[in-house]
Amino acid sequence: MQHNESNNQPGGFRKMLKEKGYYILLTLCIVAVGVSGAVFVSSALRQSQEAQETLSIPAKATDPDQDTKTPQQTPASTQTSPATPQGGTQSGTQGGTQSQPQTGSSTAIAESVTVAPVSGTVIGDYAMEALAYNATTQDWRVHNGVDLAAAEGETVMAARDGTVTAVYEDEAYGTTVVIQHDDGYTTHYCNLAEGPAVSAGQAVAAGDAIGVVGCTAVLELGEDSHLHFAVFLDGAPVDPNEFLT
Repeated sequence: MQHNESNNQPGGFRKMLKEKGYYILLTLCIVAVGVSGAVFVSSALRQSQEAQETLSIPAKATDPDQDTKTPQQTPASTQTSPATPQGGTQSGTQGGTQSQPQTGSSTAIAESVTVAPVSGTVIGDYAMEALAYNATTQDWRVHNGVDLAAAEGETVMAARDGTVTAVYEDEAYGTTVVIQHDDGYTTHYCNLAEGPAVSAGQAVAAGDAIGVVGCTAVLELGEDSHLHFAVFLDGAPVDPNEFLT
């Protein structure tokens, strides 16, 4: 009986493997997958922990020059108030004197000084809007200046500061000197004696002698001795009486 049972065991084991082998293989696969998964998860957790430990270390930005640069402090003894001049007090606070601020806008600009070119009175009026009688030509015509009574040889002066721009012989008004002024005015001094005391380009001041009264204005020979004085503003004639006042 025992010999027969031993002969039947291999067949029974093979039959059992045949019937249960699928489940055994499936179980082994599941176990293998579980082990692999556990290993993978364990490895992933370890790497994650190491990364977190690395990131948890605070980064400290340091200035490479911070340790070598030390703020310089000014000793208290060197911070002093402005020195007061010896033997006096601070300006503007004591001693009865105060310094006034000096500004360009407070500087007074001197007005132009105007003087009469000769001392005589008007003997021939300015007439540009109405005709005036000319005793020399014995007709009526315009008169672009005023005739100021002055003896022949009397000194003629510049009416304002300026620059001589022309000295010439005018066919009607004789020897003429023209002075340009900064404000757009030009003054014309006519009927002068030949050889005036100034020349073109020369700077003159109000009251400077520019020549003497002559008798060169052929258009006004019929009048008493005088200076023909004309004023122009930006090239147009204006009343000399308003310029002189």
